[in-house]
Order: sequence, then structure tokens, then C-alpha cells
Amino acid sequence: MPITFDRSICCDLNETISREWLITNGLGGYAAGTVAGVLTRMQHGLLVVPIEQQAPPQLLLAKIDEEAVFDQRTYYLGTNEYRDGTLSPAGFVHLETFRLEEGIPVFLYRIGGLDGVMLEKRIWMIPGQHTTCIQYRLSRSHEQQPSRPANEGLRAASSLSGSASPPSYQRTYLRYRSLDQHVLELTLLPFSAYRPFDCPQTGHNAWHFQVEVHHSSEQLTGVASPLWSGERPLLLPRGVTGCTIRAYQGAQPYHLFIVGHPESQPLFIPTGVWYWHFLRRVDREAGRPAVDDLYLPGVFRARLWPGEEATLTIVATTEDPALLTLTPSYLALAYRRSVEQRRALLQPQRYFGEGGETSYRLQVLPLTGTTNPQQESEEFLHLLVQAGDRFMIRQRPARLTNMSPGSYAVPPGGQEAERFSILSTFYGLEEYTRDALIALPGLALATGRFEECRRLLRGLARCFKQGLLPDRLPRAGQSLSEADYRNADATLWYLYALDHYSRFSGDEELIAELYQRLAESLLWYLEGTLHGIQVDPSDGLLRSNSPDQALTWMNAYVNGRPVTPRSGKPVEINALWYHALALMEEWSTLVRGRGGDTYLSGRFQELRRRCEEGFQRFWYAEGHYLYDVIDSPTGHDSGLRPNQLLAISLRHTALAPAYRHEVLEQVTRHLLTPYGLRTLAPHDPAYHGRLGTRSEEQQEALHQGSVWTWLIGPYIEALLKLDAPRGLTPLSQEKITPLGQEYIWRQGLRALEPFFHELAQNMLGMVSGVFDGDPPHRAGYQAAYASGIAELLRIYSYLAQTGAGHLTPALSV
Repeated sequence: MPITFDRSICCDLNETISREWLITNGLGGYAAGTVAGVLTRMQHGLLVVPIEQQAPPQLLLAKIDEEAVFDQRTYYLGTNEYRDGTLSPAGFVHLETFRLEEGIPVFLYRIGGLDGVMLEKRIWMIPGQHTTCIQYRLSRSHEQQPSRPANEGLRAASSLSGSASPPSYQRTYLRYRSLDQHVLELTLLPFSAYRPFDCPQTGHNAWHFQVEVHHSSEQLTGVASPLWSGERPLLLPRGVTGCTIRAYQGAQPYHLFIVGHPESQPLFIPTGVWYWHFLRRVDREAGRPAVDDLYLPGVFRARLWPGEEATLTIVATTEDPALLTLTPSYLALAYRRSVEQRRALLQPQRYFGEGGETSYRLQVLPLTGTTNPQQESEEFLHLLVQAGDRFMIRQRPARLTNMSPGSYAVPPGGQEAERFSILSTFYGLEEYTRDALIALPGLALATGRFEECRRLLRGLARCFKQGLLPDRLPRAGQSLSEADYRNADATLWYLYALDHYSRFSGDEELIAELYQRLAESLLWYLEGTLHGIQVDPSDGLLRSNSPDQALTWMNAYVNGRPVTPRSGKPVEINALWYHALALMEEWSTLVRGRGGDTYLSGRFQELRRRCEEGFQRFWYAEGHYLYDVIDSPTGHDSGLRPNQLLAISLRHTALAPAYRHEVLEQVTRHLLTPYGLRTLAPHDPAYHGRLGTRSEEQQEALHQGSVWTWLIGPYIEALLKLDAPRGLTPLSQEKITPLGQEYIWRQGLRALEPFFHELAQNMLGMVSGVFDGDPPHRAGYQAAYASGIAELLRIYSYLAQTGAGHLTPALSV
């Protein structure tokens, strides 16, 4: 069931301007906008792609506005907001419905009243290409508007086979031409740019983009339209026209084509004018530059009539146009493949484990707080899996040039290779290492994408420097420096992710391959590495002595100073340190069984025992929970934070069992919300319950009370590990009753249900990673976080694995 909004929502600007859609191509490119059609962020656009040798991705095509002439009346379907607050035009009033089908936005506009026509627009990207397609289709207003089947378009392909009778689209056109009022004259205005995706563009009358027009030609006559002087000519079939655009000499060219049928009479008319002072209201509210200028290189004009095979498609691309197939039948096939690829994410994933080929498939869990549990339970899983896929990207080999020796991108021998990575946020588009490692078990492993996971882990292993991993991975043309290694925990999260990979996939070879490198990294922690990170020999705990730096995940800064200073011994860092030592002790046995060198195995066992003893120092008896930091420059930090959950949720935990229930009770009472956990208890004087809109306000609140979605993962895992609330069943797992097991399992499942409704808010089909700490918990900061969606997927998978006996009846996709 797609996410759908009817006219009562679509005609309310306040409802539609706050709801965003996003599509991606798997290469780091995307298209995004709002249901209203207004661009509210600098990052919105129809073609945003990484360009070689330019570090930030570039916005090339911002939007397309439509003007439709029907029954001698012009309808303006676009909506733009200008600096002075003017809306012109205000085409959202014509929007009848909006649907998100398989992640693809579909707009349906009513033109001409009850006896008029319906214009459908759908937007998708071709997977593996920097190409966006915007397709238009017309139907009579009294006709039912079904969702388009995935295999639609094959009929159009077969109609072009050259039979003696006219093609069906031509017969349809001839029929409607006799009823002229049912033929639509469509003018499309492609507003263009050439700027970093998150910065405004300032136009001026002396700057005109270079535009080369390509006319449709008859291939039988050999007439061609040249692409650029000195380049091979570009042959366009009948029914196709377009242009190539360069913002200036030497800029990356990109191409716009309109693909229709010959009777569509498509035409490109150059204009070369600037449109000034578009407002981006989200940026204005945040205090960022919020006025953008866009360039109109020309307009497309074509005719459209009702009929399944009659379509007009704008193709915006940076790909070599000579290699593109610009026909309606091919675009129909490309659309079908795009849909099938999304659906395939939910199919059983085959992989080779220790016992040979096997498969993995997520089981659907029954949501109870919905009106249609069977259908909506399946839809929840579909949306989560598709949401996670948007963060997973492959970079082409061309992006891997100009890296420094030993950098992430260049494998031994300097041979370029495609690499896999995870974007941290939309619209940040950075690749933060910690975020990727937290997200990996949910995004890649819970969906059975083991090869991508292995590739990411092997690639990251080339980045160790004095035992540390970098905070982020470099963009195109950038390399790593010592300043990029400002964290205490990315290496520890690496072991966490590797452990999940090994247990999910059954692949122990990667552990054996990386064992020595990991052992050396942990020795750096023991002996001391950058930023004063070192194990304290007095208690076996990991500390950092850099008061002016934020080395944990709570890393917000204001005016160059950490908002949440955690110098000393943070609780989650030491929970991860203990977990890493226990894993290395475990893996030493594994590697020794394979004939490997494990001379450090005894050392890891000794360090683990020493850390376990020292970890009990975190117990804050007065509050019945754990200190957030001990031995800081100002003493012990007794702020109640969710970081202590890792001392319960991780597979290997140092915290004494007697303390665990009390920790969970305090966290539940003060930090749990429907959308995750607060980062600080509301009764704390330093608590900030509202994110605000401006950057400084958000940084102040980000880790001082704001709710983070990813923390729901450790919380539910801790809940399940402790089996049941105190008093309901005995603490020992061996004695827990089946009723108690089901009770606590369903508690974990119910904690996921609020996120189903969140998928139809804000960025559609996604979940915001951060919310206000105060009710009603408004979403803010970034539109979507990989770690938040990934933890929902990971815990979903965990519940599916542990709760098979509670599923009555079991659901399947």
C-alpha cells in the first residue's frame, strides 16, 4: 500500500510543504522536493550528483514547472516561493492526489474540472546512472486512476514492432485529435543550476549558460544533430529533442531530453533567462543563506493525449548521451527495472557461508496498533528496507583517483576498484565512520547484503592510523589527514560491526584476515595514541585527556568548544572497550584453530578481566544508574544519559548483573519516548527540550536532551536481554516462563510501532534521526539518519529471530 494523500491534504500548503520525497540512484546522486512542489531547502533538486574532481555534489537541474493549455485555458502547475513571501505560481491547488509508490513520487493534477483530464507526473532515477526521469501521462478525469503495474510499458514496446496497422499510440492520438479539447499542450520549464548542492547560486546578466540544441532527426537519411564541436554527432530518433548545457567553459556538461512519440511534436525553444530570488524557507529559518537564483536555458513544448502508451518523459542526465537509448519503450523498461530492483530488496538474499550457499529473508512482524495489521505490517517492513537502501552507495572507479598513499580508496598496488559506503544523513551526504559502523548491521546485514558489508569492512581496514579510524571518509579529490582522526571509538565500533557480519554471514575468513591488524590497533589503545587516548593501568579503563575535543558520538560544537565535554572515561567507550577485548579473546581461539598466530590471546584475556573489575566504578548508587563519565577534570558526571545502555545491550558486557535492572528502570522512566531516547534527563539543569531551527540552537540541544532514534536499538536489545520487568518473572533466563518471554518480546515490538506513522510525515518513507526531547517530539535537525533507520531494521530482524514462537499466525511478504 503506497503512502497516499488525497485532495484534502494536497490543497493545504501547510501540510504539503512540510512533506518531502527523496529518490536515489545508488551512486550518491539523488532527487528531492516537497509534495507541494516548492523547493524549501538548498539541497532540493531533480538532479544532484557527485562530479569528478569537485568535492561537494552538484545541483544541476533544480525543478521543472509545468504550464498546461487545455480547452483554451492555461493551468500553471508549478509552485514557487520568492524572497518577499510571494507564491507564484501556486499550482499546488490543482494537485488531486500524491502517492509514494515503491519509493517513487507520483503527482496527479486535475485539469479542466469534472469533465477535464488528469495529468500524472512520476519521478524516478535509473539505478546505476546519474539520470533522472520525469514522466507525464494523461487520462480522462472520469477514468479510475489505478497504480501502474511494474510491467507496464511492455505493451508500448511491442506496439513499436513495425506492424502494418498504425501503432496504438497513433490510433489513440488520431481519435483524440478529432476531439481537440482532450489534447493537452504542455510547456515545461527546466530551471537549471550549477552549484554545490547546499549553497545558493547568484546569477547575473553577464553569465549565460552555454546551450547546444539537439533536434530530432530521421535516422534513415543520416541527418544528425552535433553534440559539441569536435565530438561525435548525436543521433536522436523521431519524437525526441533536447539540449546539452554547460554553465561555463570547462564545466561538466549535462543533458536534457524530452522523449515522446512523433505525434507529440516535441520542441525545445532556447530562452536563456535568469529567474531571481527563490526563497528556501528551511534555510531561512535556520539562519543560513536562503535566496537562490535559477537559470532557464529554454522551454520544452509538446502535445499529450489520454492513453496508456502516450507519455512524455524528460530525461536529465550527466551520462554520455550517445550511449543512452531515448525511446518510450526503453524508458518503460527502465522504469520497470527500477521498481523490480526495489522489490528485490525484500526477496531472499543468497550468499555463501561456511556451509555453502544459503539464503536469508526477513520475516514480517505483526503490528497491533494499526487499522489493517496484515497489510500495514508488510508495508512497514517494505518502507524500512527501501529507506535503508537510500543510504547505501557505490562509487565508480573514477572517483577513486588522486588519493594519498594508504588512503581508503586505493587498495594495495594502487588498482582502482568500485567501493561501497554508507551516507550518514540526508542531506548531509557525509560518510562518517562511526555512523556507518553503527548502521552496518541494520542496513546491510539485516537485509542479507553480505558482500557489500564485507567490502566496506575491508576498505575501512586500510585506514587505521595508530589504532584509530578516521571520523569520516574523504569526498572526491580529498585525502585523509591527522585532523580526521578525532574520535576514541570508531575502532571499537568496527569490531562491533565485524562481529555482527561474522555471525550473520558465517564468514570467519575475514576475521582471520584482519586479526593481526585489529590486535595492533588495540595495542595502540593500551600504549597510548592520539588525543591522550590510553588505557589507565590502575583500573583497565579507557580514557581520553582532550578537554577541548569531543571524541565520542556526542560531538556537537558551539564556537569551537564541545557542548557536551566528556574528557575522562566515558561509560559507552568503556562498554565498547570491554566488548572489543572479549571479541579479540574469542577470535584468538578461532584464529588459532585455523593455524594463525595468536600470541596476544592471553593478553586480551587479562585486559578484559581488569576492565571488568574497573567498570564497576561507574555505578552511581545514589541515582541507581551509571555515571556518564568518571575521572573527568571536574570529577564524576552523574548526568542521566542513554550511553549506559551499551553496558547492557552489547553481546559481551562488563556490568554486574545486580545493577542491570536498575539501570534499565531509570533509563525507561526518564529517557524513553515514542521515537527513541532522550540524551539527557529532563530534570537535569543542562537539559534542552527543543531543537530550535538555527544551527547554534540545534548544536546546544543535540546531545543535551534531544531524542535520537538509533538509541531505540540498544534499548530494546537491553530489554530483551533482561527478559522481563522486575517482579514479573525471575531474573535468570533459565527460569523465565514462556508467558514472560512473550510479554517482553511484544513490549519490544510495540516500541517500533510509532515509527510506522512517522514514515508518512516529514521526509516520506524515511524516519528522522532526531526529535525534540519535549512532547510532542517534533522532528528536526537532519531529515533522515542512516543510524536511526538501520537500528530499526536491526532490531526488527532481532525480534523476528527471537520471537518466532510468538508469531501466531506468522506473516510473510
